[in-house]
Amino acid sequence: MEAFKQMLTQTDDEYLIGLSNKGTVKRAYKDLDQEPPTVTWGETEAEVTLKEAVCTIRMPLGESTCTCPSRSVCRHLITAILYLKSSQADTEVLENTKAEEEILSFPLQKLRRACGNKRYQELLYHLKAGEQPQFQEGTVITVKVPWEAFTVKLLSPLEYSSCSCKSKELCPHKAQAILLYQLHKHAVTLEHLEKLCESKEEWDHKELDRASASIQEEIRLQLMTGLSRLSPEAAEGMERLAVISRGAGLAAFETSLRKTASEYRLYFDRAASFQTEELLEQLLSIYQRAGELKETREPERLRTLAGSFREAYRLMPRLHLIAMGSRSFHSKTGYEGEIYYFMEPDKGMFYQWTDARPVFYEGVRRRPPGRAEQAQAPWGLNCSREQMMDLEFYLDHAKAARDGRLSVSQETKSEVSGARDFRREDIRKAVFWDYEQLLSACFGEQEQKDEGERLALAGALSCREAGFDTVHQRFSMELLDKKGRKLSVAVTYSKEEKLTIQVLERLNERLKKEKDQTLIFFGIPYLEQGRLCLYPVEVFGRERFYETQAELEEYLKEQGCPEEKAERKAAVPHRAQLPNGGLSLAVPGLNREIIKGMESFLGEIRQALGDLFQCGLNSTQEETLENLSRLAKESGTFGLHGAEEALAFLAETLGKKRHQMEFDPEPVLKAWIHLLSYVKLCQEKTSLDRALLEMEKADNGKEKRQ
Repeated sequence: MEAFKQMLTQTDDEYLIGLSNKGTVKRAYKDLDQEPPTVTWGETEAEVTLKEAVCTIRMPLGESTCTCPSRSVCRHLITAILYLKSSQADTEVLENTKAEEEILSFPLQKLRRACGNKRYQELLYHLKAGEQPQFQEGTVITVKVPWEAFTVKLLSPLEYSSCSCKSKELCPHKAQAILLYQLHKHAVTLEHLEKLCESKEEWDHKELDRASASIQEEIRLQLMTGLSRLSPEAAEGMERLAVISRGAGLAAFETSLRKTASEYRLYFDRAASFQTEELLEQLLSIYQRAGELKETREPERLRTLAGSFREAYRLMPRLHLIAMGSRSFHSKTGYEGEIYYFMEPDKGMFYQWTDARPVFYEGVRRRPPGRAEQAQAPWGLNCSREQMMDLEFYLDHAKAARDGRLSVSQETKSEVSGARDFRREDIRKAVFWDYEQLLSACFGEQEQKDEGERLALAGALSCREAGFDTVHQRFSMELLDKKGRKLSVAVTYSKEEKLTIQVLERLNERLKKEKDQTLIFFGIPYLEQGRLCLYPVEVFGRERFYETQAELEEYLKEQGCPEEKAERKAAVPHRAQLPNGGLSLAVPGLNREIIKGMESFLGEIRQALGDLFQCGLNSTQEETLENLSRLAKESGTFGLHGAEEALAFLAETLGKKRHQMEFDPEPVLKAWIHLLSYVKLCQEKTSLDRALLEMEKADNGKEKRQ
């Protein structure tokens, strides 16, 4: 009896609001002014007879019942509790620590499972970033989590806690709130929560082993058989493995396998765009990752190898975005759609939103051309997507992935500030008028694979006459910077790129009449055969950024001083900045002929590896082995000792295979994988060196003319 009365005295309005709501508690206070109820006390409960109902109040209060039809904590129960509390006004109130004790002792593993992998990872991300929730402690512990925009009220017993998502169960929000409160009270540490993230229960290793074994077995069979002897069913085999990977939760493998299946279809359709070496590179990469997946038990590495079907998005502060351009895409992984690009001028960062649709399912209808532009814009913008790309707007409660991809959610709200304006100083600073700086910013360091697409604004003071190459089905145009350095704008013909090429052709016709016109391109920079290239997403006239040509020339003069250069570079974060502010060749003294010779030789090695794939390991031709031996000897003269050893090993091992009854292909496959990765890395470096030499050549040519 005493424990029951003590519980009543500790109950306050905040607790009752947590059990029901504020309106119900207010109505209960009004009902107290009516005819007083009658009370029958028991040992652990009390029966309260009201005018309209009979209530039985027991411990815990959430277990109390009422004779009215309501299934929740009704106003009758709250009225009865308030009346009982008022009748115990003389009882001494003791400190209530039961709720806190219950919260701090809640099992961590149960909370981890309730959060789910994705939300738990997001929680750790925000905690590591120093973000903190808000706590209000009393008889009810209120937890407000800003990055998820939810509020949880923790009551004792915990099953009567409430969440703004209205869930009655232990929802992910309640689980996060309990974890955060335990962290707040130092019942757990962040390091402990990180270790909990590495729980082995997250992975079904038997299923992973079965999936990786199936992937390796199929790819090994294809590499042993050889591309020239494979049937069109090879593509179906890749699709089957993609389905297995999806069932095992291997998102990265599913994507790669669908891409490989598309490559096989290109081969059997005799498409001009098919390249044997690219298919081989994909197969060996998948094989290597599957082997690593089978061997490793480290949770963090497993997560990296498996990938995720849905990228973790984090809540961003208020974003100020300017629409930059859009493009259509059709990927080899079985998706098509549109990508919309935006820039945050205050920080010089680029964001993108992708509207993708799967096309690898049978019967999927493709969206007719032009329909996407007329579709509704996201984030509550009251306009079409075509109109959105002319706007400047703000996003509240926006979510973005680490590579800048934006999410579309109901919580995100937009506010249009007007038509986009590129004459702002912070946007002008983001334009590269010096292509050597563009090369340095985008390719100065190779460790940028997790940043998504490289994006840049490149200014062109002049453009050389463009044309369409009917042999390679490619439109190209050369842009020149203030020092005469070249940037190639190139687009290969496809159904998706037809409109882009038409726009560039019309632009070229206009440039024939106005040769001195200044343009600014927004696009994706890349290196190709030692040239700095740009895939164009949007092109702007000079007047969009500068009112007159004289204003632009004055700005470029100001850019010449070191202070302005440093300020401009700082305006483009997310890009590699070398300590000396520029790039240098890997080996001083290299000239164009040496680099071209190296590129040609690396191409020979790559082609030889492709020839090996064509014939297969089971039927290696004598001339293929001789070619591998020759390349091994010549690799030493170029200083490619890693290639020399791997090529010699391949030639010797495959030569001995013809005299063996049993053959273990694993050592050969490992050498094959290593060699192809080695050659690819060398090609990337020589391409960068050649691009640097072209920049230096343009500089030297200008100095001689002066």
